[in-house]
Amino acid sequence: MITAAFFAFLGLAMVVSLTDWRRGWILAVLCGILQDPARKLTSGAPVEMSLSIMLVYVTILFANYERLQKATRDIGRRFGAMSVAFALFLLFLILGAMNGLIRFGIAAWKAPILSLAIYLTPIPAVILGYLYLDDEERLFKFFRFYSIVTSIALIGSVLEYLRFEWSVLGMVMQQGDYIRHLPGIQIRMISGFYRAPDIMAWHAATMTSIAIAMIVRGELGRRTWPWILAAGWGFLNCLLSGRRKAIYYVVAFSAVLLWRYFRRLKPAQIAAVFAAVLVMWGVVHKLAGNEETSVYTKGAMATQAEVTERLGGGVLETLQQYGIMGAGLGTATQGTQYILQSDQLGWQEGGVGKLAVELGLPGLMSVAFFGLIVLRLMMRISAHRDLPETSQLARVTLFALIMANIANFMASAQAYSDPLLVLLTAFFAGCLFATATLDERVPAQAPARELAPVTV
Repeated sequence: MITAAFFAFLGLAMVVSLTDWRRGWILAVLCGILQDPARKLTSGAPVEMSLSIMLVYVTILFANYERLQKATRDIGRRFGAMSVAFALFLLFLILGAMNGLIRFGIAAWKAPILSLAIYLTPIPAVILGYLYLDDEERLFKFFRFYSIVTSIALIGSVLEYLRFEWSVLGMVMQQGDYIRHLPGIQIRMISGFYRAPDIMAWHAATMTSIAIAMIVRGELGRRTWPWILAAGWGFLNCLLSGRRKAIYYVVAFSAVLLWRYFRRLKPAQIAAVFAAVLVMWGVVHKLAGNEETSVYTKGAMATQAEVTERLGGGVLETLQQYGIMGAGLGTATQGTQYILQSDQLGWQEGGVGKLAVELGLPGLMSVAFFGLIVLRLMMRISAHRDLPETSQLARVTLFALIMANIANFMASAQAYSDPLLVLLTAFFAGCLFATATLDERVPAQAPARELAPVTV
C-alpha cells in the first residue's frame, strides 16, 4: 500500500514536471526525502528505490531540453574560464573510465560507466539551478519549503532515539542498533526516516545552515524566532546523527558567512545570531548534562590530527598503492560493490582520496585547477554588494552552502552517493551563478509580467 502510494506520487511528480518544471523540482526534492522511508516499508528494501528521484530529474531535463541548451551557451559565454577548466576535467574523467575498463576488464564495464554517470549527473542540475532562479524571492521560498519538510522529517530521528518501534525508522537493512566505537565511548547512530546516519546528518546540517542565514535576513523581526528554533532543532539532530561532519558542516557554513558578510552585519542581526547561538548552546548543554546523551557531545570532539587526516584523505598512500594514474573510475564509487569483488574496491573515505584513486594525480590536478577557477568566480560573485534585483546576503548564503559541502565532501565522500544530496549541492551552485545575472534578467521579464492577465 505504502509502496503503491509512493509510486503514484512519483508518477504525479513526473507529470507535473512536464507542464511546470519548477513545481516539478519541488516535488522531486520531496520524492528524494520520501524515497527512503518508502524503501524501508517495501519488501526487500530494493536499492533501486533510492534512485527514484532520478526519474523526476530526467523528466525535468527532458521538458527543459531547449532551455537547458540555451542556458548552457549563456553560462559558457559569461563564465568562459570555468567552461575551459571543466572541459579539462571531463577529459580526465573519460581517461579514468578507460583506466577502469582496463583494470576491471570488459566483463565489469558497468562499474566505470556507473561511476562516470555519477560524476556527470550533477552537471545538468547546475544549469537547472541557473534557470530556476529568475527572482531572488524564489530562492527564499525554496529555503522555506526545504526547511519545513526537513523539520518534519527529522522528527523520525527523535522517535528512533526514544526507541519508538516502527519499521520506517533506523538504518535501512540494519538489524538492531548501529553503534560507532570511539576511544572510551560507544555512540548509537541515528538515521530516523532517512536510510543512513550520513544522509540524516547532511539534511540536519543543511537545514541548520539555512536557518542561520534566514536569521541574519530577518534580524530580530517577528518571523525570525521560528528560524531560531529551527536552528536549534536542526543542530540537535546533527548531534544525534553521531556524525561529526554534520557539526563541521555548520561550522564551515557559519565561518564563510561571517567571513564574507561580517562588515555588513547590523546590531539587530548580530543580536539575532547571538540568540540562535544561545539556543544551540542550550541544546549542547542539555545533552552534555545527561549521562546517556553526553556521548553525543563527546563524540563531536576531534583532534587536529583526525581533522588533518580526514581532509588529506590518504592521497600519498593512494598514489603509492595504485600509481600516478590511479585505479580508474569505479574503484571507490558507492554502488560498484554490487558489481566488483570486495578486494578490488578502494578504502578511501575522504573525497580527495576518492578522486586520487579514481582519477590519479593528473586528474586530481585537473580537479584542483577547476576548483580554483570556480572558487575565484564564486568569490567575485559573493563580493558584490546589494543590487536592485539581488542581495549580497543571498549570494553569500549560497557560497557558504557550497563551501560547507566541499569541506564535507573532503571529510567523507560516502554521503554524496545519495542523488538528492549531490543534486541539491549542484542546484545551489547554479543558483549562485544565476544571481550574477538577475539584475539583467528580472527587468527583461518585467514587461511580460505586467501584461500577464490577473486572476481574482
